[in-house]
Amino acid sequence: MIEILRNMWRRKFRTFLTVTGITIGIFAFTVMGSMALKLNKMIDGGKRYITGQITISPKGSNFMSGGGGATLPLDTLNKIAQVDGVKAVAGGVELSLDEPDPDNPTGAMSFGVPPTIEGTDLESSFKNRNWQTLDMKEGKMIEKTDPENAIAIGISIAIDKGWHLNDIVTIRGREFKVIGIMEKTMTGPDSYVMMNIKPARELYVASNPFLKSLKEQSEQAESLTAKQIAALPEASRTQIIQAKSFKMADVSTMGAVSWKDGANSETVAKRIKDQFKTEVIVLSPKQMGEVIDKASATMNAVVLGSALLALIVGLFSIVNTMIMSISERTKEIGIKKALGASHGSIALEYTMEAGIIGLLGGASGLILGVITANAINEKMASKGAEIFLLEPNFLISVLIFSFVVGIVAGVIPAFRAAKLKVVEAIREL
Repeated sequence: MIEILRNMWRRKFRTFLTVTGITIGIFAFTVMGSMALKLNKMIDGGKRYITGQITISPKGSNFMSGGGGATLPLDTLNKIAQVDGVKAVAGGVELSLDEPDPDNPTGAMSFGVPPTIEGTDLESSFKNRNWQTLDMKEGKMIEKTDPENAIAIGISIAIDKGWHLNDIVTIRGREFKVIGIMEKTMTGPDSYVMMNIKPARELYVASNPFLKSLKEQSEQAESLTAKQIAALPEASRTQIIQAKSFKMADVSTMGAVSWKDGANSETVAKRIKDQFKTEVIVLSPKQMGEVIDKASATMNAVVLGSALLALIVGLFSIVNTMIMSISERTKEIGIKKALGASHGSIALEYTMEAGIIGLLGGASGLILGVITANAINEKMASKGAEIFLLEPNFLISVLIFSFVVGIVAGVIPAFRAAKLKVVEAIREL
């Protein structure tokens, strides 16, 4: 080992450049890898939730923006509940937490799930099969006995908005009381505001021009008698009749279905799809899992592919350094062989030298990567949107990987050194 370190020190400038190349590669690998870990953690949590239910959405829906006016009527949800194999059905309302900014209609960039209102039907017996409860950091989860203005919020919402337990907060012009803050999940619920479906429906209707107009017409129509309606022009009469049929209970942007024990979720999903294909879109657990897996694979390929490119550059710099080192030490190798050094000992010496170069570069790159990731996470923590996930197992793996990269890069030059013939090596210089 001392001999290896001495040889590296004799060519310290070249060693420094090579170590720097590996440092850059491992730095990129650490930063991009920790980002991929965070993304995968978020995706895995979302996958676990979405594959624990059959998801129903209305035809032509546009959940987060509240556009289109597409909703799931209560009558449709009640009929779906009667399908063979269905255990329970719950309507829900999803919309963005904040009203659109006129100066920035596309919204701000968000790493992961954007801040979202989740209106929940607390009267339903529906339970997601994979994620039935959420742990609470403070307070409690909303229940059907709580006031309509009670909400439970994710940790990212609490940090970003500065909301605390028992605070009275304003959401889209309406006041709510925070009765619970959820523990960090590293996935969707961190950015959720959970509330009773009734106020969520009212907020959704208020955000949707079509539904808002329909609701106002409905309220006006309630004051008209049948005789007054009959006296209206045909076009107005048709509008009033349509408006009178509007009910807030019919406003659900999505539905969640659980299946009975022993039933096959895919079979139940197919039955719903066959019976209601003109009314709803049905997403089975298997379908949703496959979509998420494809998105995850693509994202990981892009993130880690970028880091590996930088690492490959570092690998070739080790190969170049070791080949140059062997060329300069040809006579030295010949003398060692003349004194009885075996092919294996020569190969091991140069392979280990490459491995140590890789390890030194890996350690420095890892330290820089951890410092950078922590600094960015600390800056983003004020918004509850940490980008990187640094797990001990990953960090240890990066260090081992850098050593292995050095070993692999040094194998060919090492065996080249081991194959040098004694007489030719001594005669070389």
